[in-house]
Amino acid sequence: MPRLLLISLLCAIFIACSSDDSDALKEWFDGQGLAVSYGKQFEEFEISLKGADFGSDTSAYMVGSYAALGNVNGVEHTLYFGLDSLPSSIWKLRPDTVFYNSFYKGVVPDEHKELEATIYWLEENEVEHDTTWLKFEKPFENSAQTSIKWEANDSLFQVSLPDGLPKLKSTVKLKLNSNNTVLRIAPGLLRVAQKTKVDDNECKQCLHAGARESLFVLYETGDIKNIDKTVVFAQLILPKSDDSANKNELENFPIPVYMYDEKGLEDYRIDSVYVREYGHPNFIFGKNDSLKLQVTGSLRSDTLGFTLRLGNPILQPDSLYFYTYIAARPAYSRYNFGSILEKAKLRLWYANYGDKK
Repeated sequence: MPRLLLISLLCAIFIACSSDDSDALKEWFDGQGLAVSYGKQFEEFEISLKGADFGSDTSAYMVGSYAALGNVNGVEHTLYFGLDSLPSSIWKLRPDTVFYNSFYKGVVPDEHKELEATIYWLEENEVEHDTTWLKFEKPFENSAQTSIKWEANDSLFQVSLPDGLPKLKSTVKLKLNSNNTVLRIAPGLLRVAQKTKVDDNECKQCLHAGARESLFVLYETGDIKNIDKTVVFAQLILPKSDDSANKNELENFPIPVYMYDEKGLEDYRIDSVYVREYGHPNFIFGKNDSLKLQVTGSLRSDTLGFTLRLGNPILQPDSLYFYTYIAARPAYSRYNFGSILEKAKLRLWYANYGDKK
């Protein structure tokens, strides 16, 4: 039955378009109660978002080709290693060359070359399944201070291992003591886990990039006029936050804002040509003066509720004509949404039904 209706609809459109009378198609659409256009005009409403609830997933997860160790902008990363045997007195960790080549042009910054860390260890009697191992419920038996040094000749990070580490099966935890520094490494081991924790006392309403954190906001749509019309497109506009709490670990690299509703990710595309010509309204730490988020899907329910998340930098902004897509490596940044949610505006574009508008 649906197929028959579709064929009938296509036939009707074809007949109407084939007619010499240019009004035939418009009259047919009017008769069916279908929109004939989506006008450029919109209505704008000042709204105040509420229910700013932050959520964060702090569970450990397995990592493969790249991992992060350290803390910056209220986000801390700890690494866990499941070892079958102790490597040697010096533990060698390869840098994530994709990251350092992309952001630092192949040069490891001075602040990454010698750092103090704490190493914890626990002897294991048997190899646990990943789902059990990732809980890390057993207390670590011992700990010691160590150092992580950059060895330029070998292009490696070297970790000095203290005496007393088990020679056979063990779980080793590595935590960087230095503040405002994150090392990127390529583990090169079969069993490596990363645990990310947001611990930001300076900004309680900041959303953090590089962490599995989300911000849920809600607005009751009862006071929006003409909401009974068919909304073709809806856009939420937030003024750019100039709060001093906003910090970007990698300067000049914009961070995208993703918007989710209950059905999933809204239609969000980044076209390199468009960005080069006009910029992109969904980038924080960009040069645009506001954030423009598509909320069309969210508006189809009784309430305007959606979730915001910060993504990874995906464009290199230092080239005028070429935007290079890089592998997704997080930039650990924070952005204060709490100072701007009360100043939001909602733009609605309505369907144009011709004579029945």
